[in-house]
Amino acid sequence: MRLGLLSPQYLRRLFERMGATYIKLGQFIASAPTLFPAEYVQEFQNCFDRAPEVPFQQIQAILREELRRPIESVYEYVDPTPVASASIAQVHAARLKGSQEDVVIKVLKPGIKDILVADLNFVYIVARILEFLNPELSRASLVGIVKDIRESMLEEVDFYKEAANIEAFRSYLEAMGLTRQATAPKVYQHCSTQ
Repeated sequence: MRLGLLSPQYLRRLFERMGATYIKLGQFIASAPTLFPAEYVQEFQNCFDRAPEVPFQQIQAILREELRRPIESVYEYVDPTPVASASIAQVHAARLKGSQEDVVIKVLKPGIKDILVADLNFVYIVARILEFLNPELSRASLVGIVKDIRESMLEEVDFYKEAANIEAFRSYLEAMGLTRQATAPKVYQHCSTQ
């Protein structure tokens, strides 16, 4: 089954050209085999491992602004080549000043939150219009699905919430005696920001 006349590959490439919000929607398609045809789920798996890198100069500027102090006062070294570049964030290896611990820094890509809000508001309006024009779509709760996706995606750009979730998971693992079976990253509060 094909969604209209758009082949899975064409639609995935279109989503990638349209930017971060649509890449995240593609990831949703890839993660929802019960909602979408298998060929789309398979094709959209490619949205998980491809995203353009932000130049390191921009990453440095974001770090300086967020840390509100020189990068060198927090990190001994930050690798200019990203470990990973996803749709909303980029990850760089680094070494903490003082303790010399090796860490990774997850940096939100510039302007991504505003882009997500604008794009998701547009997707929500389109879903409402589609449900109005075709009442059958309201049975599938298209607007409800879009609202859930919107909430989930906006949570992904809240790094304070992500840090709190990581800490809660670490505490759970320790309380349950599961630290040999699973682990969670250590959050360094002194260098964590939005």
